[in-house]
Amino acid sequence: MLETITGEITVREIIRKTETVFADPDYSPEFSGVIDMREASSGLTKVELYGFADLINHSDKFGRAPWAIIADDPLVVALSQVFQKRLRDVNTVAVVGSVEAAADFLDKQILFDLIKES
Repeated sequence: MLETITGEITVREIIRKTETVFADPDYSPEFSGVIDMREASSGLTKVELYGFADLINHSDKFGRAPWAIIADDPLVVALSQVFQKRLRDVNTVAVVGSVEAAADFLDKQILFDLIKES
């Protein structure tokens, strides 16, 4: 599963995107995925991010398969790492800076066909 987030990320936007993914009848918590945030900037506060992580932790729709967050903006990287550390299983998510690192973490070389390195 691939999600691309561009522009300024707000807590409303990230909750809306998450609810849309979780509501998709074809979605399964067994799917691994990538969130490409290389074209994103953060409008989230640390407190909002804690609340979002708590929402994810209480969901039965996340946490069974690994996800990689690709980010290169220093603030987006830092907040993604804060999010990762708030999860029940911190090994479920990797915050990486490249498609190659995401493909390695997920063991899915097909990512090179789906996402271009910037």
